[in-house]
Amino acid sequence: MNEYFIFFRNVAFFFATAMLVKYYVFLLVAPFYPVQEALRRFRLERNRKRSGAIRYVPKVSVIIPAWNEEVGILKTVTSVLWGKYRNTEIIVVNDGSTDGSHQVMQEFIADGLKRGLFDEGKIRYFYKENGGKGAALNFGIGRALGEIVLTVDADSALEKNAIARLVEYFEDKRIDAVVGNVRVAKNPSVVGFTQQLEYLFGFYFKRAHSVLGAEYIFGGACAAFRKSAVFDRLGLFDTSNKTEDIEMSMRIRYHGLRSAYAEDVICYTEGASTIHGLINQRLRWKKGRMDTFLKYRRMFFSFDWRRHNVFLSWFVLPFSLLAEIQLLFEPISITFLATYSFVPGDYLSITLGSLFVLVIYIVTAFFSGDLKLMWILFLFPFTWPLFYFLVWVEYLALLKSIKMVFRG
Repeated sequence: MNEYFIFFRNVAFFFATAMLVKYYVFLLVAPFYPVQEALRRFRLERNRKRSGAIRYVPKVSVIIPAWNEEVGILKTVTSVLWGKYRNTEIIVVNDGSTDGSHQVMQEFIADGLKRGLFDEGKIRYFYKENGGKGAALNFGIGRALGEIVLTVDADSALEKNAIARLVEYFEDKRIDAVVGNVRVAKNPSVVGFTQQLEYLFGFYFKRAHSVLGAEYIFGGACAAFRKSAVFDRLGLFDTSNKTEDIEMSMRIRYHGLRSAYAEDVICYTEGASTIHGLINQRLRWKKGRMDTFLKYRRMFFSFDWRRHNVFLSWFVLPFSLLAEIQLLFEPISITFLATYSFVPGDYLSITLGSLFVLVIYIVTAFFSGDLKLMWILFLFPFTWPLFYFLVWVEYLALLKSIKMVFRG
């Protein structure tokens, strides 16, 4: 019995140490993101002055795939339509909706044209048979006229300056894909508040990915691509993958194209509203990521450094996979932590873990400005139960994903 206890203690210690290293590196690297961005903007401005080039204003095709989005579709469309960047076309692809979204869109376009609010062709609306989000995106890309393709979920809304700021990143010809800063809209429920915190910290750590050149997830809520470099060269979204956005992200990095995280390109999205919806969302993410990792397994510990980023292949991707393995041991780890702490009365592990979470709060608040320091004392005591609630949701989704893999 003692041998089993020692074994599981060592397993828990290994995973705890690995995750501590990962987040410690991220916390050290992330604050350098503003410096990186300032240098990038300085370089672009200098090159623009030297060449005498006019400001870069390409046509941006904004593709909005929609399925039963009667309630929120107009909010998404108008957030693009009334944005400050004018050289855009909006392509709405209704993927066989069965609610009133078709009528809502037709009436909105007809009314807008009649009142002269926008020109004909500014909004191009298509209704097609249901084929899934990936098929809807591909349908829109096939009809896009813009040099830049921006995908936005139909339950999201762009900040007014989002596209104008997005274009600045693509002025750097070395960048072929950009992922925006997605924030969960305010939701008073426990599920909604938990996702707000999760996205806040998750997108803060994308700063570290960007500094290391290792960003590999361009979420469909707000992701942009240089059409000629990505879709014309690498093909369209993989409709067989449950997370077509993650597969495309990994495909882009697999072929050596460069990407960037745009913290100032802000998009607000609706998070899952119920626990059941949250579990289904994470199930799709887990299964899709599992399939994608398997498909691009050669990127892990790759020596093809001319094409594959070293930090991505040797640090970010392995730790992402390790996190999924750790999740399988989470019930055992929690049990061990409780036994090790409460039975002998040694609370050092819990204390150190709590302090590390507090450090993450402070660093995020200090460097990002999205979390006020005055909120730390209020939010901190609730962090453990909220995030462990999320851990159990992820754990259930992972078990279902593995079950789906074995069932084929």
